Amino acid sequence: MSIRKRLFISNAAMVLMPIFILILYFILLNVVFRGDFRIFNSHLHQGWQDPGSNNTSTFNQLTKLAALQPKKLSDKDYLDSVSKNLEKSQTGFIIRKGNETLYRSKYVSKIADRDLPVFGKEGYSPVVWFNHIQYSVRQHDFYFKDGAEGTIFFIDKSINFAQFARSYFPLIFFGIVIILVSTNAVLSYFMSRSILRPVRQLSSAAEKISQGNLDFEMKSSSKDELGKLVLSFDSMRKKLKESLELREQFESNRKELIANISHDLKTPITSIKGYVEGIMDGVANTEEKLTKYLRTIHAKSEHMDRLIDELSLYSKLDVKSLPFHFEEVNIQRFMKDYIEELSLENVSNLEVSLVAERSLRVIMDPDKFIRVMNNIVRNSIKYNDKEICKLGINIKDTDKVVQVSIKDNGPGVELAEINRIFHRFYRTDPSRNVKTGGSGLGLAIASQIIEAHGGKIWAESAEGEGLTIHFTLKKPVTEGDNE
Repeated sequence: MSIRKRLFISNAAMVLMPIFILILYFILLNVVFRGDFRIFNSHLHQGWQDPGSNNTSTFNQLTKLAALQPKKLSDKDYLDSVSKNLEKSQTGFIIRKGNETLYRSKYVSKIADRDLPVFGKEGYSPVVWFNHIQYSVRQHDFYFKDGAEGTIFFIDKSINFAQFARSYFPLIFFGIVIILVSTNAVLSYFMSRSILRPVRQLSSAAEKISQGNLDFEMKSSSKDELGKLVLSFDSMRKKLKESLELREQFESNRKELIANISHDLKTPITSIKGYVEGIMDGVANTEEKLTKYLRTIHAKSEHMDRLIDELSLYSKLDVKSLPFHFEEVNIQRFMKDYIEELSLENVSNLEVSLVAERSLRVIMDPDKFIRVMNNIVRNSIKYNDKEICKLGINIKDTDKVVQVSIKDNGPGVELAEINRIFHRFYRTDPSRNVKTGGSGLGLAIASQIIEAHGGKIWAESAEGEGLTIHFTLKKPVTEGDNE
């Protein structure tokens, strides 16, 4: 329920509930102090039934006596017993014959005969004033056997609102005050609780966030605007927490990157510095030693140059600033050409086989994809511990993509390390020995390029059984024929 509807209902309840409770309160007062509900007949005067309905049977009994046994109306003992019972309900009666009063209850002894209605006005009068006091009168006219006019007056003392208010003013006043205050207090409490609770929750959450605490959760079962605000605030907290965690991860990666770059650059620089100092100090005192020192310096410089180039490439891929030029390519023919180029490079101890279900076309940037293949192949050659490095390339058609798998016969990678081989600067050798060459960025660059192609890359391995790298490439919207 919306806050607007809740406020409307609350305001309506603040008006209607006190009225309803006041009505019940007046009824309770009447029951406690009068023993019945007749006061409300006096208040309304109309629309209710005869206020003497509780004594209807007695009135009917007297009217029957008037018709069947009029002499019984002269029996004082009988009439006294009837009068005594009626006094309990503040009711009395008068029996009149002609202008003479045959019987008068003590309860109505002060009512003068001249004030009574005349013969012929039979019926019920809800309001009749006798001696400035309000009564209700029920009149039954009949004839005695001698032909004389007879009338039975059934008189009930009524209390109007003014009399009732004067009599019970303290109770009424304090009752109204208590009802109004308590009703409004209860409604205000429930209304304010439904509003203040989420506000306090939001205030507490904002204070925690200002103190840097994001490890909490906000819940709300309310469907109103404040409930939605609480959930939105909690969603913002989660995103802020994710952002901070991501920033911390970036910072950690940055520090790791700096440490790795420092290590990988310092090692060849230290080596170059040592060889240069050796030349300067005359250690390379022969032509053969000098040539060896210079070749080593050149090799270390080449290694540093490749490291800087790959680091630059990785950075461009990481910030997505490297342009790609995608085109449709026959992947089977591309792989055949690539294998042929490898053979022309006279790579020693390398055997490559290709298995393709059929000729398939994919979307790729050929120049960037060659970098992927080179990095994967060089990685397999670099870490291979066999006399001959065997690579098996398998191309498989799936529903929407083409999957390429490259398996080697190397030592493999431990299962715990398999997901880390695509991290930058990761090497399976924890000592980061550079004798094997490489920058530690090869597979990380391959991963970035494949992801830029809209594909996925992953690895499978069992230690001692080689490493298999899988990746996917998108197929064209409409696959073409074989070239």
